Amino acid sequence: MPQLYVIGHGGVTLTLLPVQSHDEPLPLTAREKELQELRQFDQDWRYGPCTGISRLQRWERAAQHGLNPPQEIRYMLFSADTDYTHCLSSDYPV
Repeated sequence: MPQLYVIGHGGVTLTLLPVQSHDEPLPLTAREKELQELRQFDQDWRYGPCTGISRLQRWERAAQHGLNPPQEIRYMLFSADTDYTHCLSSDYPV
C-alpha cells in the first residue's frame, strides 16, 4: 500500500499521493506501432521531401525514382484509417 503524505498549512490540508512508476512502458497497440512507422517514413529524407503531398504520393514518387520505399508503408496507406494518409508536413504548402 503506498504511503500518503499530508501537508497542513493555514487551515488547508493537502494529501499528496506518490506517483507510481511503471518499470516497463505499456506496449503499443498495432495502430500506434503503424503510426510510429509512418512518422519514421515521414522523417526519412531518403524518400524526398513530404511537404504539401500525401504519404502515398511521396511513396509513389520515391518508387518512381528508384528509391525503394518500404512496401509495408504502402500497405498501411491503403488501410481504412484516414490518419495514415497525410504525412507530418502535408499541411504546409510548398
